[in-house]
Amino acid sequence: MIRSPFFPSASRLALALGLAPTLLAQSGAMPPPPLMMFVREEVKPGHGGPHEATESAWARALAKGKSTDHWLGMEALTGPSEAWFIVGYGSYADWEKKRKEMDASPALKKEIEKVALQDGEHLSGARSFLGAWRKDLSYGPPVEIAKMRYFRTRLFRVKQGANKAFEEGVKTALAAYEKSRYSASFAFYEIVAGLGSPSYIVLRPMKSLAELDGAEAADKAFQEALGPDGQKAMQKVFTETVNAVENQILAFNPRLSFPHPGMVASDPFWAPKAVKDGAK
Repeated sequence: MIRSPFFPSASRLALALGLAPTLLAQSGAMPPPPLMMFVREEVKPGHGGPHEATESAWARALAKGKSTDHWLGMEALTGPSEAWFIVGYGSYADWEKKRKEMDASPALKKEIEKVALQDGEHLSGARSFLGAWRKDLSYGPPVEIAKMRYFRTRLFRVKQGANKAFEEGVKTALAAYEKSRYSASFAFYEIVAGLGSPSYIVLRPMKSLAELDGAEAADKAFQEALGPDGQKAMQKVFTETVNAVENQILAFNPRLSFPHPGMVASDPFWAPKAVKDGAK
């Protein structure tokens, strides 16, 4: 018997989101952005508080410089001591435009470089990778990201040349989700730069960790929708195409974020005070 590859029991994690098309920005339910930048920072043990303070200083500097390059920050509740950051873009041109904001303001660039040095004292490493939204591999309606408090993530490392077979397996699972009337949404991003092998990340937001309590029942319905033959076929596909899978659960942290004003207006959780004071 095979479990759902994307939303299995609480011990197997996945992640999905609905975000503003050009930024992690405004209120209301919106589709995922076409491009997503993921940044993973390895935070030294015991440096969580000081790291939050430097991230808040970073946000204050960008707010003062009127930057439009907003992001959401999260802390890992599982796995290594990490902070994750996500930034949505409408296109490569949009990404380039945001990058040029810094060059247009020497004072802001100098301030950010100063904060970056301070931030580096609390890190043991960092990595970024860029993902392109795959609407054809995603499921469910958009969500209002401002109302979410957690993410589940699942990063697939796929064997060279096995992309198409892997994607066909995903589509088989999507049909079973539809048949079982799976209630959550998730988004698939194909990693286009930053990782060394074909990779995909599945994203799902949650308002509460209590949503995981219903995972077993949802997984049972998914299995029944697949049927015995479908379970065997999908198990075969993923065994033959996937090298490794990494699961994480993350909690949004306003003190690690530089949210769009629309998000702040939508939910006081993202209020500027929480970003600016650097307090725990």
